[in-house]
Amino acid sequence: MGVPNEDLAVSKRGMRNRMRRTRRELPDRPERSARIVDHLIGLDAVATASRLMVYEAVPGEVELAGLVTWATDRGVEVAVPEDGVDADRPDVIVVPGTAFTERGERVGQGGGWYDRFLPGRRPGVPAIGVCFAPQLVDHVPTEPHDVLLDCVVTEDGPNWRDR
Repeated sequence: MGVPNEDLAVSKRGMRNRMRRTRRELPDRPERSARIVDHLIGLDAVATASRLMVYEAVPGEVELAGLVTWATDRGVEVAVPEDGVDADRPDVIVVPGTAFTERGERVGQGGGWYDRFLPGRRPGVPAIGVCFAPQLVDHVPTEPHDVLLDCVVTEDGPNWRDR
């Protein structure tokens, strides 16, 4: 019984390593991040939000400083997980990860924080994953507790799951 879970863990670990390497090797991450932020700002859910939850990027992840500046200039409340945000507080949740599918499946950093946090969000609050286009893949290894995202945004634009 433990072997399939072990195989899944190995598969996820391998995907994380490959995708981290892929995004580190992108020479134009700042430009790609800026395009992703532009796409985010263009989403109705983001444009009309009063409270955004974002993340503080680790090296190689999509940088959201432009989104934070845009939001705070408009009086939008911005929080990060380290602020101890209640899941029912944000109007939009921007989610990082190492790999995504257009269907909203995601492989995160491996700690499971978002998979524990997202089920507590208010109904109708979109969880929007952000990644660079090379991190968008056809398949990621998933488990029953993995939460599907509503939208995944790359520098090429948004991919809504139910549209």
